[in-house]
Amino acid sequence: MPQILGLLAALTCPLVMFVALFLVIRTPGLKWRIAWAVLCFVGVGAFWMRASDGMWGFVPAAINLLGPGQQPGFYKATFPIGALASIFVCLSVRRAQAAAAKRRQETD
Repeated sequence: MPQILGLLAALTCPLVMFVALFLVIRTPGLKWRIAWAVLCFVGVGAFWMRASDGMWGFVPAAINLLGPGQQPGFYKATFPIGALASIFVCLSVRRAQAAAAKRRQETD
């Protein structure tokens, strides 16, 4: 069971990063798009688990670019703080644009 959780963490981390990148690319009117795209791949902390016996550890002070890296026999993940920030900004920009469009429709 712990190995399954380690595998899920290792798979979820890059998935969140790529979803954030997709939102950054597809959000019209987003300022600093390249900076947000790079930030999608910044993570804080490094979780690792040895797949053979379930031994695990966490390094809280790690700052990772492009994930925590890979090594055979280990599951590794990071908390994708940059991706979550990018998702939040993209959704905020989209909400603001939708509200502005609604106000324009009401005045017409």
